[in-house]
Amino acid sequence: MTIRTVMGVVLICLGVVVVLIAALGLFRFKETLDLIHAGALADTMGVFLVLAGVMVLWGFTVATAKLALALVILWVTNPVSAHLIARMELVTGRGIEPDQLPGEGEQEL
Repeated sequence: MTIRTVMGVVLICLGVVVVLIAALGLFRFKETLDLIHAGALADTMGVFLVLAGVMVLWGFTVATAKLALALVILWVTNPVSAHLIARMELVTGRGIEPDQLPGEGEQEL
């Protein structure tokens, strides 16, 4: 077993652990913003670790370049979509009391 194989397997296992913890958070949390945070954690960190592990295992190939491109696309689109969903949650005000809005949140909306 080479060092590259060990590193790849460790990265994949860490990614699976992060995704499982995020999935547990999806069942545990009740508020929408908390659920978005748990889902975004799985999409960004968990997918990054799994894809990084696969890239280490495969070495530098065309498939690795495609995985890197997919990773960049996920890292760019996921935080933006999570932010937009959270922003709409604040704008619509569903499930959030005005007292829970931080600071001058009411005037900003």
